[in-house]
Parts: sequence; C-alpha cells; structure tokens
Amino acid sequence: MIKPKLFSFTGRAALTAFGLFMLMACRDHKLDGMSGADLNVYNHGPDSIVVVQVDGYGGPRANPYGGGGGYCCVMVPDVWRPGLTAQVTWTSDPNSWIDPRNIPDDHTSHYQRHGPITVPVERWEKGQGCGFDVHIFPCDKVRIVRSCHGPASSEYPVQPEPDGVKKAQNVLINHIKENVVCPMPQTAR
Repeated sequence: MIKPKLFSFTGRAALTAFGLFMLMACRDHKLDGMSGADLNVYNHGPDSIVVVQVDGYGGPRANPYGGGGGYCCVMVPDVWRPGLTAQVTWTSDPNSWIDPRNIPDDHTSHYQRHGPITVPVERWEKGQGCGFDVHIFPCDKVRIVRSCHGPASSEYPVQPEPDGVKKAQNVLINHIKENVVCPMPQTAR
C-alpha cells in the first residue's frame, strides 16, 4: 500500500517560511519601544475610502462620513516624541453616491489614489495612546490621533460634524452626489 504524502517538499518549505514570518511579526517589541495599536479610519468626506495604508500597514475601508477600523495592527512608539510622523496613502471612490444597482462595469477604474502624505502624529500622554485613529478630510487633509476616548466623547480630539449623519444618508441612501471644491495650491512666482 502506498502512503499518501501530506505535504510536498515545496509545501513544507512554504509552511515553514510562513511560520517563521508569523513568529517575526509577533515578536516582543517592548525592547525597541514599539507596540501594536488598532488602526481606525474616520472619513469626513463624501468619497468612500476603499483602502488605507499607514507606514505600509494596511487598514480598513470607510463609508462617506463614517468610520471603519479595529484592524490590527500598526506599530507605534510607546511614548510620543516631537517630530513623530506617519506616511499615509489611501484610495477613494469618488462615485460612491451611485446606486449599487446602476454601477458601471468600469467603476473601479475611477478610483483615486492619494498620497503618500507625511502627517504629524498628534501628541498623546503616557498611558493615553490606546488606538491609532486616522481622520481623512476632503482636500487631502489628514489628522492622526491616539486617544483612549471614543469619537462620541466630548474629550476626543476630533469632534464629528453636526450634520455628518445627514450627509452620509444623502450619499449612501439617497444617492445624491456631493461636490467638494478644494482651494488651488499656491504656486511659486
């Protein structure tokens, strides 16, 4: 009787490499002053955010005027220091207002790539750096905050727009396109 092989040599090598990769990703970063934080994205504009990357770490999507997150992890310093920045890139869908029943076949070809933008990470006090929240505003404005308070708290550094729920409903449910006009960048003369 011939015994079936459970894994080929290539399969065992790939499994071993994957295991080593996982061990490296889960190593103890306490020695280098880094630790993992959940990556949350808050969208303050009418375009859906399809994907976000912060310093190469992938993140969640976010609906217009909504949030997404809880993706683990982005590596951040345990203690804030002056000059701390992160590089943010994201892809947006400017046609998120289109009724899903009428989406054209080439819908994804209209996605727009933003960044990379180097963003200062706002100051947090020791013991107050719980999550890692990326707030994306129209016209490529980005804020990064770390806070143990949730976005609904009055102590959270970025307050929601008072009419954000209505704007989200207009885009996602009523399928109304919202145009945002960004100021033209100043050019050297």
